Amino acid sequence: MFNILLDGLANMLATTLKDVQKEKNILVSFRNVVRVKVEAIDHETERINDDVFEWLNETQIIIQEVKNQTAQARKRHVDQNEIRKLRTEVMDQTVKYFYLHRPYLTRIPSLEHFSSENFVCFNSREKVSDQLLVALKDDNCYVIGLYGMHGSGKTTLVRAMAEKVKYLRIFHEVFYPKVTQNPNITKMQDEIADSLNMKFDKNSESGRAKGIFSTIESMNRQILVIFDDVRAKFNPEDIGIPCNSNHCKILFTTCCRKDCDLMYRQKDIQLDPLSIEESWTLFQKHSGIHGEDYSPSFDLLNVAREVASECEGLPRTIKDVGSSLTSKPIEEWKTTLDSLKHSMAEWQIFLSFRGEDTRNSFTGFLYQALSQGGFKTFLDHGGLHTGDQISPSILNAIEASRLSIIILSKNYANSSWCLEELVKIMECMKLKNQLVWPIFYKVKPSDIRHLRNSYGRDMARHENNFEINSERVQKWRKALFEVSNLSGKVYTTGYEYEFIQKIVEDANCIRSRLQIRRTEIRT
Repeated sequence: MFNILLDGLANMLATTLKDVQKEKNILVSFRNVVRVKVEAIDHETERINDDVFEWLNETQIIIQEVKNQTAQARKRHVDQNEIRKLRTEVMDQTVKYFYLHRPYLTRIPSLEHFSSENFVCFNSREKVSDQLLVALKDDNCYVIGLYGMHGSGKTTLVRAMAEKVKYLRIFHEVFYPKVTQNPNITKMQDEIADSLNMKFDKNSESGRAKGIFSTIESMNRQILVIFDDVRAKFNPEDIGIPCNSNHCKILFTTCCRKDCDLMYRQKDIQLDPLSIEESWTLFQKHSGIHGEDYSPSFDLLNVAREVASECEGLPRTIKDVGSSLTSKPIEEWKTTLDSLKHSMAEWQIFLSFRGEDTRNSFTGFLYQALSQGGFKTFLDHGGLHTGDQISPSILNAIEASRLSIIILSKNYANSSWCLEELVKIMECMKLKNQLVWPIFYKVKPSDIRHLRNSYGRDMARHENNFEINSERVQKWRKALFEVSNLSGKVYTTGYEYEFIQKIVEDANCIRSRLQIRRTEIRT
């Protein structure tokens, strides 16, 4: 029908530039209709169909061509054949409008659709994926860090996100150079070169890096480079990956926030463990405890919920443990529960203290008393520290402890090391359900809470050094406020050995919770 209409119009109308202008105005009106509908879509949940984008691009080119011919007509005689051909193009493009796919958009599938694994996108994961998407679309954000505990699902999430951003045409290609504990620059350069279908003219690392850099900068398509599980510092530009380019973005993952400092980046995003209910939902899925052929008893359901809780919200642990218990008797569930309770820590107690204040007095005596009481206690024997970066071994020891005892002495906040320890301890209390006992050693909790006296002076110094609104200082302030509100013990005067003995007695009362006996999880 449209072809007949087109032929009829072609025979009836004289082929003049004025006629072309009329046809162009009709095409412009159709284009404006499509633009309005495209601009009204929700880009978070909807995607424009390919044929709509193609039609808009073609239409814009033809409209511009008509404008160019009109401008030239004022200066010279226009060939009638050219005008006739242009009018046909305009009318053909108008006809294409009626064949556009309607509606103009397609619903964006959920994140599960983009994962090749058995991935469940809970609310907590959807929130992080939304943050990642915003950062990846941000023109001023070139390097993004995603951090979360080992087994929290970072790799699965970023691989699903990689497929999603390709589907959304934010990136055309995604590269995954392998990251080792000691990054091998040459090997990563080889992997990137293979992905780019390029060969090196030079064999030196710097020469190869320049070649990769030049190739990426000359590309007319967007690429995303993902460095998964970064554990050691390296500069992507040493490989040839630009860190400030309109053609390339970098996404890397690490196990903790401190490791993000290994890489220069504009944005950090945290992937928390699953919530209790999310953990239970995922555990049911992998254990099959509510399957069609499974009728668990009330007692087994209670044990199962405890097992799911002990997996600490880590999807990998939940999947492995749940799968290992499918169709097993309740005795094996109880054995696994006992194993989980006592296998996730290396230390029973971690002592956080200001060395200059109490190492050779209160803290030293407390450590001795706890050790004699049979508690595996971590005490940093390193002495004085230089610099303001806490060592990874200290952070690991905090994570691998059941209970942290914080000796908040007069000069505790003077040390950035102590404050970093405190931030990590409070983080583990929230995320890993660890116990925290503050000891207010010759200081008032209110002085810490309101930053008075020595705590006020020390924090003022930190604020001067790091700027008052720096993210680091704000975390220190928050951690001090939180710990000051915990129920703890206050020591002012009296026999210290009696005070210490009371701490040991309290630890004995929860000894079963502090056990770290290691047994293998049955599979």
